[in-house]
Amino acid sequence: MKIVWGIDKVIAENLAPFQMPGHKGRIEQAIYQYDMTEIPGTDNLFNPKDIILDTMRLIADTFGASHSFISVNGATGAVLGALSTAFNKGDEVIMMRNSHISVYDGVFLLGIKPVYIYPDENMLERLKELVTDSTKGVVLTTPSFYGEVIEDDVFEFLVEKGVTIIVDESHGSHLKLIDEELSSMRYADIVVHSFHKTLPSMTQTAIMHLCTNKFTPSFAQKNIKLFMSTSPNYVLMRSLDIAIDIYISQGHELMQNLLAMCADFKDKLEAETDFYIVYKNGKQDKTRLLIRHKNSVDYGAIDRQLRFMGVQSEFSSQLGLLMMPSIMTIQEDFDRLLDALKRVVIQEIEPVYYKIFRPEQGLPIREAFLQPDYPLSYQDAVGHIVTEYIIPYPPGSPVIVPGEIMSRELADYLDTFEGNIVGLEHEGYVNVIDEDKVELAEII
Repeated sequence: MKIVWGIDKVIAENLAPFQMPGHKGRIEQAIYQYDMTEIPGTDNLFNPKDIILDTMRLIADTFGASHSFISVNGATGAVLGALSTAFNKGDEVIMMRNSHISVYDGVFLLGIKPVYIYPDENMLERLKELVTDSTKGVVLTTPSFYGEVIEDDVFEFLVEKGVTIIVDESHGSHLKLIDEELSSMRYADIVVHSFHKTLPSMTQTAIMHLCTNKFTPSFAQKNIKLFMSTSPNYVLMRSLDIAIDIYISQGHELMQNLLAMCADFKDKLEAETDFYIVYKNGKQDKTRLLIRHKNSVDYGAIDRQLRFMGVQSEFSSQLGLLMMPSIMTIQEDFDRLLDALKRVVIQEIEPVYYKIFRPEQGLPIREAFLQPDYPLSYQDAVGHIVTEYIIPYPPGSPVIVPGEIMSRELADYLDTFEGNIVGLEHEGYVNVIDEDKVELAEII
């Protein structure tokens, strides 16, 4: 643990601190003493030569990457760094419509031209239709929030075509502990891991891996730096160092224990209650537990009861209750969850249905996002170009993005949708381009 060792060594010097940060390590909580800045002995994240470089090399060796870069701006910063490394303004890039918002932010910031694969499409067959000589690359998300892993034939096709492959594997930092073949690192050019999601590292810690020699380390370092603070947090880097030490020294043993606990919990849950675990056919992360009831029930109400009984889920939607155990989860956690699920009061409701829309594009995301706008109700917005995202849960992917035109069918759907909708500045309203202000600006 080189970063831990280096920081501890500096602390032991008992320096009179006349450098940043302002708390000088003297706040009562012990964690503050680890909050350092770049001084002799602590290295520099953006010009690493010592303890940080050693840790980055250790991570790369452990995960089988050619180079690995630490992000203290989470997977969001790493995804943006990956996109900036791989693509330029105007590049045609195929992406999943249900990509994380950071991918859409990359489209906006970099001026990328997105081509979408929708969740109801066969990914391999759709890629065969979409990949052309003008395709610069593909951005994929695997595993999904629900642990669904993209099959190998998709990656094999993309490798054969020679397009750049960027993978947001944020929910899969732990996959190699289960099975090497679950990870996309065998195929992708760049993979992003969000360590804090499934490994014992603090929130906002992530890694960007170079998996091939398509991009030079210096170029990748330059690009990821664009999306980081110039004052990277040493507490976060220290926690990442601890996490990789646990991964190497205990990871496989802890993972085998976790898999056994998940399997045992699934068996007991399905034998003793009307709940069951949803796994897809094919490649699946068996540690990601989507709990569903045999009837159509109010999962939000169940989730609130679980919290009252001392159990916190990752989230609930009308697809079910999502639980995210990790290698740090213990048997007592599963026992408490099972006991709580046995005691919840079930409220049956009408099922919430969702549709997938393919709105007409009026403007590129970047151009629409920057236009003057104002809010309209869904119905009044019909025929207008929207300037924000509308993301219903379920399924958690945008039904419309900036630059697309609101249709009557989509407005009717949103008015009657009974799930949760995020992304809107005003509930029940969507911001649309203010054509009058645009025309005035053009006249001026």
